[in-house]
Amino acid sequence: MRTTLSPERLAELAAEGRAKAGRSPFVDPGDVAACKRLLIQRGEGWAASVLMRDLSRRSAIGVWPWFQDGEMETLLLAADAEWGQLAQAAGGSA
Repeated sequence: MRTTLSPERLAELAAEGRAKAGRSPFVDPGDVAACKRLLIQRGEGWAASVLMRDLSRRSAIGVWPWFQDGEMETLLLAADAEWGQLAQAAGGSA
């Protein structure tokens, strides 16, 4: 599965994700849990297409990809943006 978002929109979301991550010195455990769910549901291929990079480097525990600052937030923002696209295409509102 790959993202349906344009590269321009992905760049905007990446900037938003970095800004959100920069506002707090701590990682939000809710974001971590939501990101894990996204990886399970949509797969690493989707995440790699959103982040526009290879995700073969693993985290310290070796199960999950290693993310740079703001990338988990970017994935969550991209998932929301894709749902918004689907709702708009179906004639609804996000």
